[in-house]
Amino acid sequence: MTSWNWTKVLGGVGVGVVLGGLAAFLVAAGLEDADKFASVIGLFVALAATVYGIVSGRPAPVTPPPPPPVAGAQRVERLDAGRDVDVVDTVRGNLRMGTAPLSVTPPAVPPTPVQPSEPPVVPGEQEVRDVRAKGAIRIVRGVDGDLDINS
Repeated sequence: MTSWNWTKVLGGVGVGVVLGGLAAFLVAAGLEDADKFASVIGLFVALAATVYGIVSGRPAPVTPPPPPPVAGAQRVERLDAGRDVDVVDTVRGNLRMGTAPLSVTPPAVPPTPVQPSEPPVVPGEQEVRDVRAKGAIRIVRGVDGDLDINS
């Protein structure tokens, strides 16, 4: 057997009593006055329903997005690479790595030094473990500009 929700039962009985009393009042007032009272009562009921709909229909507050990831650990584990393995951390400008030959012609305009606009990121842990590579294993950390590795 389910238990009764006495709040809902008493609320329903209260609403029934109020509506019955209102009906008796309008009958006793007569047709002409009951029409005027019903118009005013309808206005307030519509306003109350509108306010209730706006308040109860409001969407839940949006949770803020998670913060951007902080520099943390970089790991390369149990890898069998057919060529080079590069682990790079915190580069703010000018990094060129790979096996392609470097250009022998200098650039037309020398590069301008990169001025950090924010404090440097504290680099995290870098680790290479149980890795078999047929090329070089390079771990690079904290380049602020102009690193060329060509192998």
